[in-house]
Amino acid sequence: MNTESAYLQSFGQEKEGRTPEQQKIDSQLLYAIYQMRGVAAAKGVPTEPIQLEKDTRGRVLVDVRAPVTKKMLSRVQKLGGQIVNTSKDYHSIVAYLSLEKLEALARTKEVKFISPKAQAMTH
Repeated sequence: MNTESAYLQSFGQEKEGRTPEQQKIDSQLLYAIYQMRGVAAAKGVPTEPIQLEKDTRGRVLVDVRAPVTKKMLSRVQKLGGQIVNTSKDYHSIVAYLSLEKLEALARTKEVKFISPKAQAMTH
């Protein structure tokens, strides 16, 4: 088996072993969580640093896809998040949140997906 095949097999096994809340988290964020926990190499995922936008407290800028309700905003804040922007039309809450808290937020049934905040592209 060549190196690429071994990597793809390892990646497939990692993906199949994800918990329901991990399935709601973008792979980049999940890999950053694994790196933070020191288990990236054991899981067969990239170990080079993942570039994520962070605030001065080390929280990452994420886009939480969920209904924008007082309850959901309160949940983000109780987990130590700082809300940057919301869009009820797009069911989007942009916030700075600690990597350690993403799985807890993803356990909330209303949360559909959590990804790094897309950055505007200029050319």
